[in-house]
Amino acid sequence: MFLQSQGELALGSRFKALSEHCYRIANAAYRATGIEFDAHWFPVLRYVQVRGPGTVTQIAQAIGQTHSAVSQLATRLVREGWLVRKSDRADARRSLLDLPLEAERRLADMGPIWTAIRRATNALLARHAGDLSTAMAALEKELSSERVLQDILARHARLAAADVEITPFEPALREHFHRINAQWLERYWSLEPIDRDVLCQPEKHVLEPGGAILYARVDGEVIGTVALLKDAAVGEYEVSKMGVEAGWRGKGAGRLLLDAVIAEFRRRKGKLLFLESNSKLGPALKLYESVGFVRQPALRPGSHYARSDVYMIYAGATALPVALVAKRNRNR
Repeated sequence: MFLQSQGELALGSRFKALSEHCYRIANAAYRATGIEFDAHWFPVLRYVQVRGPGTVTQIAQAIGQTHSAVSQLATRLVREGWLVRKSDRADARRSLLDLPLEAERRLADMGPIWTAIRRATNALLARHAGDLSTAMAALEKELSSERVLQDILARHARLAAADVEITPFEPALREHFHRINAQWLERYWSLEPIDRDVLCQPEKHVLEPGGAILYARVDGEVIGTVALLKDAAVGEYEVSKMGVEAGWRGKGAGRLLLDAVIAEFRRRKGKLLFLESNSKLGPALKLYESVGFVRQPALRPGSHYARSDVYMIYAGATALPVALVAKRNRNR
């Protein structure tokens, strides 16, 4: 190819061509799996999915694109129903880009194809390790063929067919406990001191006091996690730090994690299982109620979390009736 003969002088042009190859293959993978999506939309939509509503300026700075490019794309995505504009309560002069409910639902099923693309890309890079010039030439050659697309599709099929598996804590998985929980906490609020302690040192703050950490995995991919914290009171445990990665919320991992953590509570013969949450998290609250948690009329005395405005007690295995437990808590 001509550009290859120009060496480093054409590096920018070669990267641009490489980028277009990546877009082409990703779009072919989306079409082949029946997904109506354009790879060029990914940075903007993924930002809003993971980080929450943002201005054009915030998104442009975060994804490394120009304000003009993001603004033009946002206009198209609003027109096609992928985004909505809403007023910024903090500054009425600004508008925020957010996901409507239908777009949230569509993106919630993208985890398998995105993971397949990431895994195939990692495999591609691993096959061509070496100096950049040689690697670039090899990448350009392979991306022009169908091998990477077929690799993505094969990996996607395997992920789509795989069941969710619940596994216990392993030191090698520590980073995922932090990653998944920090993702949703920072979207809605910010990490509180207790969050940082638990997420950065789970062995010290969860396992050593007698708690447990469980992971939801699909074909080895960690997509969710939950902690069972042993409370200071005898026989009392808290369900905490439960999260499922954005894009993987259609596999039932949240329900499986809750079932598993309740089973662990029962195995330990606990007397009371509770959790604290926030009314913003409507779908999560419905899930908790579906497995037997009952919302209490008052907040938990001595709550650790500034963001907590919901207190729930598990009614399926408490040693005392829920109403009596709640009364006992109010009298503390």
